[in-house]
Amino acid sequence: MIGSLFPFKNDSRLDYIQREVVAFIQSPNYHFELPEISPQLWRQMNSDRSVAERLEFLGDAIMHSSLADGLNEHFPYEGPGFYTHVRSVLEANSTFAHLMIKVGSSSADNPVKAAGDIFESIMAAFHREQGSDVFGQYFRKYFSDLILRAGKACKIYQYVI
Repeated sequence: MIGSLFPFKNDSRLDYIQREVVAFIQSPNYHFELPEISPQLWRQMNSDRSVAERLEFLGDAIMHSSLADGLNEHFPYEGPGFYTHVRSVLEANSTFAHLMIKVGSSSADNPVKAAGDIFESIMAAFHREQGSDVFGQYFRKYFSDLILRAGKACKIYQYVI
């Protein structure tokens, strides 16, 4: 894959958290599905780069906010450093690329950034079509366990490593 699927080599804490998250993503115990979006919006995304770029921008913001909310929900008494470390890993293009590989929508030969951008575009498209409540249900279903796994890894790193 062009770009690194493990980009945090210079930060042992983030590298440890991401490797734990990726091991979980790759395990048979974690199930992930991309949300469905309408064929019309999918065609727009594929035929008009400006649509895809706007959705990517929105998807980045939606995931950033959703992950922050999820972290606060699952770990309400942690500090900003904890939240920043965990969110940095969970919202990385490389983590999104691992999710895309899991569902067969990308491979290790594809650029990491492109896989992450497509992931963010899909999230924004789904949010646009289904609304905040349905997106929130989807997010909790597929990301709660990732948040918990990343948070646990961060705590282990803090206190053990």
